[in-house]
Amino acid sequence: MKTTLALVTVLVVHTGAAYGQQAAPAPNGQGPEAFPPGYEPPPGYRPAPVAPTYGPPSGYMPPPPMRAQPYYYGPTRYPPPRYSYYPPPLPPPRQITDRPFTLGGGIGFGGLHFSDASGLHSTDGGMAYTVRLGFVLHPGVILMWDLEGTLVEQRGTAISQTANLAALQIFLTPRWFVKGGFGVAQVVQDQYASKWGGAGMAGIGYELIQGWNWSFDIEAAVTGARYKYNGQDETWTNWSLVNFAINFF
Repeated sequence: MKTTLALVTVLVVHTGAAYGQQAAPAPNGQGPEAFPPGYEPPPGYRPAPVAPTYGPPSGYMPPPPMRAQPYYYGPTRYPPPRYSYYPPPLPPPRQITDRPFTLGGGIGFGGLHFSDASGLHSTDGGMAYTVRLGFVLHPGVILMWDLEGTLVEQRGTAISQTANLAALQIFLTPRWFVKGGFGVAQVVQDQYASKWGGAGMAGIGYELIQGWNWSFDIEAAVTGARYKYNGQDETWTNWSLVNFAINFF
């Protein structure tokens, strides 16, 4: 019997404590009090104060809505990089008259004239020929070894004069050129009688065709030489009226 009363007493105490907790105000006095149905608060009970609420101050305007931000790289707004490639400038084209090395030759129509101190003279037509080897001094100015000669036939005898000259060839325009030089010449008659003497040459020419490393020209030249034969002065003059020559450079 005593045990039963003790259990009932403990149950009543716990039940009362549970109801007391439900009737207690919310923490910090916030929120509504929770009372069981039909429960009357004790005399002098004051509900816990409720925290006041505040509205927006006068003149307050809500912030504008967020807009999509533009696309940018990194922390600063730089446009996307643009890549471009500029090739190095091309070298200027080579001048057609800039020829570090020149090798050429040609043949054509010419003649040979003879005269001496006694008044004898003769003129015969024949074949003219030329060979040259040159090095450029400046674009349009070529220093060269120039061979100028003519071969004729006189009363069944073959006569030729060949001059070896140190000459300059100068281009007046990209196609027109003049040349001149000094050297020595040799006259050969029937391949057995020969004479040597000083010589001078002057000529003019025009390049008909100009390639990247070759040219084809037409030219004319006059070469005069003076000899001593049996104590008398002789003058031999050979010329190329029309020479067709090809040059490689």
